[in-house]
Amino acid sequence: MKITGIETLTFNSRHHNARRNWLLCKVLTDEPGVYGLGEGSILGQEQLVVSLLEEWCDTYLRGKDPLDSEVHWTRLHNDFLVRGGRVAGTALSAVDIALWDLKGKILGKPVYTLLGGAHTKRIRVYANGWYTNPGAPELNAEEARKVVAMGYTAMKFDPFGQDNFFNISLSEAQVAEDRVAAVRDAVGPNIDILVEVHAKFNVATAVQLGKRLEQYRPLFFEEPVSQENPNEMAQVRRNVAIPIATGERLYGKFPFMQLIMAEAVDVLQPDICNAGGITELKKIAAIAEAQHLSMAPHNTNSPVGTVAEMHLDATMQNFLIQEYHAEFYEPHYFEVVAGLPRQKAGYVELSDRPGLGLTLNEELVKKHPFQKLGAPRRRGI
Repeated sequence: MKITGIETLTFNSRHHNARRNWLLCKVLTDEPGVYGLGEGSILGQEQLVVSLLEEWCDTYLRGKDPLDSEVHWTRLHNDFLVRGGRVAGTALSAVDIALWDLKGKILGKPVYTLLGGAHTKRIRVYANGWYTNPGAPELNAEEARKVVAMGYTAMKFDPFGQDNFFNISLSEAQVAEDRVAAVRDAVGPNIDILVEVHAKFNVATAVQLGKRLEQYRPLFFEEPVSQENPNEMAQVRRNVAIPIATGERLYGKFPFMQLIMAEAVDVLQPDICNAGGITELKKIAAIAEAQHLSMAPHNTNSPVGTVAEMHLDATMQNFLIQEYHAEFYEPHYFEVVAGLPRQKAGYVELSDRPGLGLTLNEELVKKHPFQKLGAPRRRGI
């Protein structure tokens, strides 16, 4: 079997904080109807990724054996004009996920089996996309109760509003603490709360805020400062008694190793659709395991990237928890790509279908086409 081409498709959906476009990738073969399904969602620069995928197909991939996925990963990564960064990392992720899906279909095995086997097929997930931002503490508390009623045992939110950067006023810091306190009171002591910061603050502000929130026992404090300077993240970690998580804006194994060497992080959060796909995230997880650090992959992806992450999660000895927006999007999110497991009691159960076990509905993709989004913000959701 040989690779014959690449096709891309885009669809959109929204939850009440954000609308997203997702870029899917089909790696085609000379066997009719047999293809691998990947994802290269970049949330804003889709055409750059598409152009790179088309160029790579024309200059390298066409005619290659799809089973040689790591050989192809290395050759594409070493493209000296585009090596590293978000755009190249995203295109590489799309190809890699699709090749793993294709490999599983060819061999008749789920991806987690090809990766060495599942320690568990029950993947713990946390809710995101459930809350109003900015919302009154009472509103966030009521929303949190609904999340618990859905069965979740963990939820993440950004309590810091949208009109601050670098520093925060005393009044807004108090409202942020009140939001976390209200959510903790609403969900009780046995539900995990994860606090998102979106890399907005400097070290002094992040430390002050983190120390205020320690009493509410967050599972982790995500991106309290920017990822660009590991030493700044390390300062926060040394002064705040909450585990520090980061990684959604980092691409490839090398910056994660820098974070680890700086003793700046407790939980790594690479995104499988941006940081190098299944092949690279498995290596990042191994580096983290050598330092007894946990993995909680970032995920704002379609069902393709979400399920790819879950197959990898199942094989990680140091897996902690998986981000899961799915149930807060419009209903067609589950129909455009069928096969994403639904959350029950805070977990999802992986199937044993070959590859990623997903089925693409291309007619439904056409009914939810790409939509131009607004100007970028300084923060994410």
